[in-house]
Amino acid sequence: MSKQVIYNPEARQRLLQGINAVARAAGVTLGSAGPAVMIQHRTEGIMPIFTRDGVTVANAIVMEDRIADLGARMLRDVAGSVSREVGDGTTTAIVLAQSLAADALKSVAAGFHPLQLRKGMELALSLVEQHLKKTALTGVTEDWVEKIALVATKGEAGVGKLLSRALSELGDDGSLTFQLGNGREDQLEVVEGIHYQQGFLSPYFITDKTRGEAVLEQPYILLYDREIDDFIDLVPILEEVAAEGRPLLLIAESVSEKALAGLLLNHVRGNFKVVAVKPPGFGDARINRLSDLALLTGGTAILEAHAPRLEQVKLTQLGQAQRAVINEGSTTVIGAAGAGEPILERIGALRRQLAAVNARKPGAGSPSGNLHEAEELEERIAVLSGKTGAYSVGGTTDVEIKERLVRIENAYLSAKAAVAEGVLPGGGVGLFRCRILLNEVIAENAEQQQGVAIIKNALGAPMRQLLSNGGLNSEEVMMRLCGQTDPQFAFDMRHQRYGHFLDIGIIDSVKVVRLALRKAVSVVGTLISSDTVIMNVPDLSIMDGYSAEWAAATREDPRS
Repeated sequence: MSKQVIYNPEARQRLLQGINAVARAAGVTLGSAGPAVMIQHRTEGIMPIFTRDGVTVANAIVMEDRIADLGARMLRDVAGSVSREVGDGTTTAIVLAQSLAADALKSVAAGFHPLQLRKGMELALSLVEQHLKKTALTGVTEDWVEKIALVATKGEAGVGKLLSRALSELGDDGSLTFQLGNGREDQLEVVEGIHYQQGFLSPYFITDKTRGEAVLEQPYILLYDREIDDFIDLVPILEEVAAEGRPLLLIAESVSEKALAGLLLNHVRGNFKVVAVKPPGFGDARINRLSDLALLTGGTAILEAHAPRLEQVKLTQLGQAQRAVINEGSTTVIGAAGAGEPILERIGALRRQLAAVNARKPGAGSPSGNLHEAEELEERIAVLSGKTGAYSVGGTTDVEIKERLVRIENAYLSAKAAVAEGVLPGGGVGLFRCRILLNEVIAENAEQQQGVAIIKNALGAPMRQLLSNGGLNSEEVMMRLCGQTDPQFAFDMRHQRYGHFLDIGIIDSVKVVRLALRKAVSVVGTLISSDTVIMNVPDLSIMDGYSAEWAAATREDPRS
């Protein structure tokens, strides 16, 4: 395949076009006063997407100019990276990256060496991060969580109380899943124990017809990674379990119709009390999930080809629990008998893996692959932690519910980030005040000093964008803030009032702000360090004579 080579300054200017396009579209969503963006669904006839989430807007933009689309891709990766780690702050990262890119490319065009500029930017970044951590207020209270949620959800009162309760009950390790609700009001359900989204294989397993649940008291738990194709293979272990006067929870990759019929027949007749379900996860991930469940329940997962045959499984290889509740869509195991120390060790190992995935730089690996891997690790940690919650988002229409779901999920992740590293004045004020810190920096040379100046100018970009979205005079507000010596003095743009950031409820998570700046600096450093772009030239001759309309109407390829 032939290649197209694009040299500077054309390459950088076309990259900047893509960056500016994404920043202009996503930047309007910043802040509670920011409007929403409507995105046409890729399938004709389906309701468009209505969102105020920066990463959703960025991912929807694909430029016709392939070089400009590389620039857009850089911002998509920045927003996606921040979203994976902290959920919120994606639009802030986009606005910061656009400001940094514009100033950095101007400096390179003026003759500054890009690598020296990058060193200066990284020096300033390090100082700002240290300052943010040092000045952060820690010991986050429930009241702070509610105020953080109010900001992150763009002014939705009431959501903060439910999110505060979720954080309190689930802790740092618990997982909160978000789903579309069935009513107008939001609902929160917290479940103790192992909980995952796989229900019984047949409604004939139900023991509580009123609630539509199969309830097993003091069950043994068999974990099997292959298909059970013959009921006879299960009879030896079922007889052992029945001799103990206890039921069996069978968690297997699949159960054939023949084997399932045998289980149901004996279950209904009362010969054996058993319920069959599938394990959590999909594909290769199920092996890890079964291993986790074995650790939690104190049993042994029958996983590999050289493991004992199903009819040879002994009672000592089964897991145990106090209770299991299975309904049509989920399985909950309460009081699992696994030892605590090995579970904590595995949770620690999974956290280290998750940190390694989240630490990947923008552009490293597939964004969707990184997201999938991080989500899988988070779910495994949540299951091993033994507590999970479900937040049902309410609303009047599907469009409204889906838009609210994204904002509320971001608010929860932002609140968790605040618990981790503390809080600072919101509304862009925390970053804006770091400009004073950079006034005293003296770099090694003039080019690095210019890199520091680029960061200094960008620190005010989020606040300028917020004020612009709210239709306010940015110069007037910035002058008022500069005249205040109290570093915790902030401005509430919704109600147009000044005061202590905790009193007026304008709070940002330090971790969210810090990572947004770090990711933006990282991607812009890569941008200015690139001097040439090499692109594949697509072969369009294969489309000669092809008409999409004709193919859709006749289901034939007109080229044949």
